[in-house]
Amino acid sequence: MENAFDRRGRKTKMGVAAVSVIVALSAWALLQTVQDASAARAGSGGVTSDGGLNVTEAIGNPRKAPRFGTRILREGMSGPDVRVLKGIVRAKSLLRGTAVDPRFDAPTTSAVRRFQRTTRIPSSGIVNRNTARRLVGSMKTSGASWYGPGFFGNKTACGQTLRRGTQGVAHKTLPCGSKVLIGYRGRFVITQVIDRGPFVPGRAWDLTAATSRSLGFDGVGDVRHAVVKRR
Repeated sequence: MENAFDRRGRKTKMGVAAVSVIVALSAWALLQTVQDASAARAGSGGVTSDGGLNVTEAIGNPRKAPRFGTRILREGMSGPDVRVLKGIVRAKSLLRGTAVDPRFDAPTTSAVRRFQRTTRIPSSGIVNRNTARRLVGSMKTSGASWYGPGFFGNKTACGQTLRRGTQGVAHKTLPCGSKVLIGYRGRFVITQVIDRGPFVPGRAWDLTAATSRSLGFDGVGDVRHAVVKRR
């Protein structure tokens, strides 16, 4: 028997059964804490071998999508905004035979020059603010929303398990695994089609909660988009 105190501070007796229940509950809470910490470590996010976003586990990843057009880009530079650039010109079939990675290489310069010539601006191969604005303006715009709460733990139409940190988008017709570039208010992500939807008139895309957070997309609105690679 163990001593305890009632609400008035008087010593009482606590039964063995009650003590056993408390010990069991404490052990369960400790186990849950360990499991949660382990899951967070396992899902810290990352990139796939070809530079695509990890669309299966990115739990707790606070990473923000890169901005595009805030710095002048030229051959020899690198960074996430260069990857966005390569995604745009790749979607326009101006860049072929090279990975959509963060390196501004010679094929990217040629692709930029081709774009500049078609839009009748100086074909320097350098992405200044004017060229960046033209590139973004050439992308299509469609309605989008986001989803997640109430669906976490379920399988998507493409076979992934939807988690809080899962990066991806839903689209009605694009093949599963297709890489798409999504932009919102200057931020861009290259991610994959992992689900079907949205099934609401006027909307073409449904962003996962993690993708929505990366873009700072907080509800329903228009996004820029381009298909970088159709699976």
